[in-house]
Amino acid sequence: GGAVHAGFLGEWVPATTTCTSPLKLVIGANRVAFVSGADRAEYTRLEQCFSCAGQGVEGVTLLSTDAMGDSPFMITLDESHKRRTSMTIDLDKKLAARFPLGTKPLKKCP
Repeated sequence: GGAVHAGFLGEWVPATTTCTSPLKLVIGANRVAFVSGADRAEYTRLEQCFSCAGQGVEGVTLLSTDAMGDSPFMITLDESHKRRTSMTIDLDKKLAARFPLGTKPLKKCP
């Protein structure tokens, strides 16, 4: 429940591109949008799991749709490192074909 941690809000693009990239992940307080040019898939019913990373792990949040077991994506938000936040994305085959973000490191745009 609640809103996504502020450090992860905004646009994320493949690390090897500029922030004007047509391929991006946009994270809002209560929504996630995958974008590739004019193609867009937006999810507003999000589930956050703060304990799914394991006992004793702090600062790691798993973000998916409200159907945790059947979610087309799983985003791992890691704020456990004091100097920088990181993210990994696992997409189902259908979503990955439309938005190939899961295989690339991402960077946050200002």
